[in-house]
Amino acid sequence: MIKVSIVGSANRFEGVTESLRLIDGEVSIPDRAVMVKPNFVTTRKQLATTQVDATRAILEYLSQKGVSEFVIAVGPAVGTPDSSFDSYGYRALADDFSIEFLDLNSDDRVPVPAFDDQLNPPDPVHVETALRVLCCFRLPYEDPQ
Repeated sequence: MIKVSIVGSANRFEGVTESLRLIDGEVSIPDRAVMVKPNFVTTRKQLATTQVDATRAILEYLSQKGVSEFVIAVGPAVGTPDSSFDSYGYRALADDFSIEFLDLNSDDRVPVPAFDDQLNPPDPVHVETALRVLCCFRLPYEDPQ
């Protein structure tokens, strides 16, 4: 069963840390790399990305639990993440953690059937990392005009 925790906080780092604390008993740590998937909707506007301090909170929490290797994987709808990893402060995380940065839009692809011949969805597909962490935030609405 998937466990979710929701926390309101004025500070992203503290909010993410508290959210993870609430589900601490449900988190089992694998003996291999953990994939963290921050939101990178576009690489042109930082408001459409998960702030680096939220991702740092996840990495610190998991490091304290014994995780030593991470994959930060993103697949923006607009742009490529390489320059944004630098400008949004994500590459600096590698100063403190062992991280592989991955562009999901350019990585090798594996065909996965969406439905069987009876239009039933297949069993869940899991990537090679044993634990996946998704960091989502509600953003204030901004009129694009």
